[in-house]
Amino acid sequence: MVAAAARKTGLALIGLAALAGCDALPSAAPADQAVPMAFQQCLTRIDETAARIGQSPAVLAETSESRIVRFTDEGEIVTVTCDALASRMVVQTRPAPTPMAEPAF
Repeated sequence: MVAAAARKTGLALIGLAALAGCDALPSAAPADQAVPMAFQQCLTRIDETAARIGQSPAVLAETSESRIVRFTDEGEIVTVTCDALASRMVVQTRPAPTPMAEPAF
């Protein structure tokens, strides 16, 4: 029950804050945040966030110098990019698309 309640808070409250290591600020608007961070530390933040929210991220791209993953919940999509060359983590938060209603026949 506690895990379900934590998921209901949405990734906005834990996504940017947990990944970037700062305080959460609720916001309905899309948000992007770039944080200077070593590549290995960024990968660790992704793993820690996945464990905390009980969800494995979808891996969108992965090379020896970059990893892009996406966490999704009912209300939003959080995309995380770890960039070894730039030594930074970029977190993008967007509202999840609303499901389309089925047509009535």
